[in-house]
Amino acid sequence: MRRIAAKAGVTATLLYKHFADKDALLFAIGEGFFAKLGAAMEEAVAGITDPLERMRAEMRCYVRCGIENPREYHLTFMTALPRLKRGAQMKAFRERRRRGEAIPAEEMPLGMKGFGRLEQSVADLVAAKMTRSKDIPAMAEAAWAVGHGLVSLVITHDDFGFTPPERLVEQAVDMMLHGLLKR
Repeated sequence: MRRIAAKAGVTATLLYKHFADKDALLFAIGEGFFAKLGAAMEEAVAGITDPLERMRAEMRCYVRCGIENPREYHLTFMTALPRLKRGAQMKAFRERRRRGEAIPAEEMPLGMKGFGRLEQSVADLVAAKMTRSKDIPAMAEAAWAVGHGLVSLVITHDDFGFTPPERLVEQAVDMMLHGLLKR
């Protein structure tokens, strides 16, 4: 906490006034990122009614938000922090979901609310009879994996490719969507 305080230009006492420990601080950073991502997603899809264009906008937004916030993204999605409350929340959430329980929105972790938005977009594509499969959870997880892979490559390997990130995102989103859609 002392090193974090020094980098932030504040005293450790001030940090402890707001956060019980380092885990609480890191959890707050992750939750802040999820809130920022959720707000960006809402803005990105506002007014879009076509399910395919909505999904495209969500994927573009997810990747852009991750690339524009590399440290928060890395902490939130690429750092194993099992002590954090988020890990316990996710484990409990997965178990309830496996049992088929309906989970009220207020009990969902912020990250799962975001994933729920992606699942709903996939469900909308299924309802519009646009997909080859009806396995909504698997398709949503696959779509997230594509977005996550893109962000991970761009923020950890800035020398990864020769294609500018914007073009790479468009290509990957198109490939992912064509994999989901009927031909």
